[in-house]
Amino acid sequence: QDRQYRAILSFNTTSLPDHAVVTKITLRIRQADIPTGTNPFTTHGGLKVDVRKTHFGTTLSLIASDFQAASNASGVGTFGATPVDNWYTAILGSAAYPYIHLSGTTQFRLRFQVDDNDNMSADYMKFYSGDYVTASLRPTLIIEDHVPKRMY
Repeated sequence: QDRQYRAILSFNTTSLPDHAVVTKITLRIRQADIPTGTNPFTTHGGLKVDVRKTHFGTTLSLIASDFQAASNASGVGTFGATPVDNWYTAILGSAAYPYIHLSGTTQFRLRFQVDDNDNMSADYMKFYSGDYVTASLRPTLIIEDHVPKRMY
């Protein structure tokens, strides 16, 4: 009934070096099922990415208010509307780079640009989650970085 569905993806980003300089971020999600109703990529604008260093809301555990919580940066990327082998990909802009938590968790919130198409019908897609049993189908965060050389 004309609601906006959102998703939050949580990644442990502690494996990055302490002084890493992020140079590129790619976020990938895999379609799990055919769309319900109208494919929102055709009616709701782009699937946008917001970023939050550590977590949306007050704790790492998700609660309903996390889906409206402030982000560190909004709209830092947009997923392409056409999947390749059922994978949707977003290259995140440099506005997201400072919010990659090098010693903890980084979360991303996904939302369509338009909240609904006012047809009083559910229109949504399902994507595999981070706890899906088959690891190769889970969302993927690819961070490219370098560590600057230090002179002594």
